[in-house]
Amino acid sequence: MNKLPFENIERKLIYKQKARITKSKKKNGEQLLNFGIINLDKPKGPKSIHVVNKLRHILQQPKIGHGGTLDPAVTGVLPIATGPATRVLHLFSLAGKVYEGKLHLHGDVSEEEIKKVCKQFVGKIKQIPPKRSAVRREEREREVYWFDIKKIEHRNIYFETGVQHGTYIRTLCVDIGKKLGVDGHMTYLNRLQAGPMRLDESVTLQDIKNNYFKYVKTKESKYIAKFMQQPDKALSYLPAIYVDENVIPRLKHGSPVFAPGIVAFTSEIKKGDNVAIFDIKSNLLALGIAEMSAKEIKKADKGLAIKTDVVFIK
Repeated sequence: MNKLPFENIERKLIYKQKARITKSKKKNGEQLLNFGIINLDKPKGPKSIHVVNKLRHILQQPKIGHGGTLDPAVTGVLPIATGPATRVLHLFSLAGKVYEGKLHLHGDVSEEEIKKVCKQFVGKIKQIPPKRSAVRREEREREVYWFDIKKIEHRNIYFETGVQHGTYIRTLCVDIGKKLGVDGHMTYLNRLQAGPMRLDESVTLQDIKNNYFKYVKTKESKYIAKFMQQPDKALSYLPAIYVDENVIPRLKHGSPVFAPGIVAFTSEIKKGDNVAIFDIKSNLLALGIAEMSAKEIKKADKGLAIKTDVVFIK
């Protein structure tokens, strides 16, 4: 089974101090609504921003946003966040993605040639973003982790692909068509995964609407939990550190985390990584950038370990 890079990393929790890391307590409905993540299955038709506006109206949440824009014709996983959790959305945008799609060729090509050429688009590739994109149109390198052909019917290629963030699947389809000498274009695309969020665990707009109205009627938090995750759960795929309670007062003001304040950390941390910062009860406190690797953190008795980026505690 194909996996994105972060799913292939072995992770261990390493302790620097004597302590016990416990699971975070479940948040109630109001807490989730004000600071939560939704794994939405975006329907075909509306733009991502229009979906957000619908949810703003349904959930009566003034601060709500999305991560990893999907075109109107594209369906699938669209991370949504409310309140301060909107500040983690860039991390889902930076994570790898998985798609299923259909490429229609404009001429006849043998299956053997199709398979041969598609293999050439796995690994490091060069792309120029399409005209209708939010980034500058200049050649850039991206990585295609896999490109599996599911079936070929006449001139239609049904595929699944895992890619680095910022890879344009529409452009990938056009480039494959050009390489085959017949041209081609993408006619269908569905996002199966964005970072840790998977389509088989997603919810629809109707699911959200139904459960929110049940919550309004009963005030039972279980209905909010059916479509909204705690941010600490959604970010559990990130490298993590757990800090001593004495660090928290300084962390509130954006202070960096120094090595002596770290109680435990995960073994895959590399310098420059985005890191989630928790207390020993697994409450999400902040996000930061690693200034030390896991090996360096383990040995260090002093020094700046994590530069604080985003603070969630008040």
